[in-house]
Amino acid sequence: MGKFKKILGMLKFLKSKKAILILIAVGIILSLPPIGYYAWQKRIPQKTALVLNNIIHNVFLHKHHPGDIYGVVHIEEMEEIELSKLKLPEEEKKEIKETKKLEKELKKLKEQEKVAKAPKPKPKKVIKPLPLEEYPKEFLPLKKVLHRPFKQGACAICHVVDEHGKVIKKGKKYPLTKPRVDELCYSCHKERYTKKYDHKPVKKGECLKCHDPHQSNTERLLKAKTVPLLCVKCHSPENAKKLKIEKFVNINVKYKHKPVDKDCRNCHDPHTSDYKHLLITSLDWKMDFCLDCHSKVKDPKKRKKVDLTKWIKTAKYKHDAVFKKDECANCHEIHGSDHRIMLKKPMVKQCLSCHNKEVKEKETGEMLMNMEKHLKENKYWHKPIKEVEKKGGCAACHNPHGSNYPYALKKFFTTEFYLKGLKIGEIMCFSCHKEKERFTMKEVFTDKITKFRNGTENLHWRHTQGKKGRTCIACHDPHASQWPTMIGKYTNFNGILFPIRYKKTETGGSCAPACHDEFKYDRIRPVKNVGEIKEQFR
Repeated sequence: MGKFKKILGMLKFLKSKKAILILIAVGIILSLPPIGYYAWQKRIPQKTALVLNNIIHNVFLHKHHPGDIYGVVHIEEMEEIELSKLKLPEEEKKEIKETKKLEKELKKLKEQEKVAKAPKPKPKKVIKPLPLEEYPKEFLPLKKVLHRPFKQGACAICHVVDEHGKVIKKGKKYPLTKPRVDELCYSCHKERYTKKYDHKPVKKGECLKCHDPHQSNTERLLKAKTVPLLCVKCHSPENAKKLKIEKFVNINVKYKHKPVDKDCRNCHDPHTSDYKHLLITSLDWKMDFCLDCHSKVKDPKKRKKVDLTKWIKTAKYKHDAVFKKDECANCHEIHGSDHRIMLKKPMVKQCLSCHNKEVKEKETGEMLMNMEKHLKENKYWHKPIKEVEKKGGCAACHNPHGSNYPYALKKFFTTEFYLKGLKIGEIMCFSCHKEKERFTMKEVFTDKITKFRNGTENLHWRHTQGKKGRTCIACHDPHASQWPTMIGKYTNFNGILFPIRYKKTETGGSCAPACHDEFKYDRIRPVKNVGEIKEQFR
């Protein structure tokens, strides 16, 4: 209670006016420093900042009359101050910028004066082409493509010259500025060949084997009219033997690979490569490299270009020869050949190089006949096999790269004995044999359409119509026969080979297979066969 009374006693002191004024004055004095600092930081207009600064200075550092708390500047004086005379911080920045601009402009003027006073730069020396009369006679007349130093007459770049700039000659040679030719070439041609496989002349530094150092009529200063002609200087069969080069190319052939005929660089890099055979891509040269071009077909309607990818990689029945060892190179000469489709041998011989024995078909497990033996035993060959150039050879019926039909045939061909609801015109044979009338005509009698007739009875129609209509292969051999009409030696009935026993006469013939007795036919004098009489009495 005593403490409380003391506090009340102190409060009584505040009742006087003097005490209140004193407290107010003290409060104002104490608040001025932080207000001044805040004003300075926030960049209050300079006139206010100056006033506050003076107040603080006069209050704390100088003694003034107690009532003069505003220092040097009074409130009345503050009202008289003209703001236009005070420099604000923003205006000072503008002045600084203007002065910097003036300094820059002065520097530019000084630089321009220096450039104007400086002497003009001397023109660069341009090497003029050597006058025609100064070229040695051995180089005249000049060719289409000139090596730049040679064109400019700058012989000293490559050759040793005397005091007068003339090329020094020692015997028959003109000494070079460097000991090796390739080092001399690389002094200007900076790109060196450092890949995995180098062309031998490049590896040995024999640039002059392919390039002329002075002039040529061919691009790149080549020593031949064309790139293929340059390559065969070493890689022709004759020259390759002399130079002991393993890889050779014969371009003097009937059927040339187009890239070889135009430019070897379509497939090979002439200097260096990261791939075998100096090929320009990483694609396997045996197949994928070939398919890179032979899978691009501009117009499917044109037979000149065919997309081989779908036959080789996606066909149901694949040709084994395409996937063995050298793949495409098993059958084709990559650069060119005297045989059609650039085959290594004539087509029939090429096919018989594998089909000279029984071959097992992977898809069906069936053993295919020894075709070479079959052709030797039979005198008459199917025309496509006999006339390869005109009729297409084995490829007239078979697709050598693969097919969706058995035996890699190009179109549908049944090996069944009976047709079983198929139309005769659907069989592949009729893509060449256009005489469908002999099988499809409504009337069975004719004297013109076919020679296989008994009198006027069309026996082709008789054999192919009805529930038991026979297929072509029931009577004919599609490869070879003892008779020109390609009648087979056997007929395959449910896997059993029955001899046909065909006999030919001048106006007809006869046959006696297991399906009926001996039947004869004659175009001039019709024959009444015993088998037919038996059928009438049944």
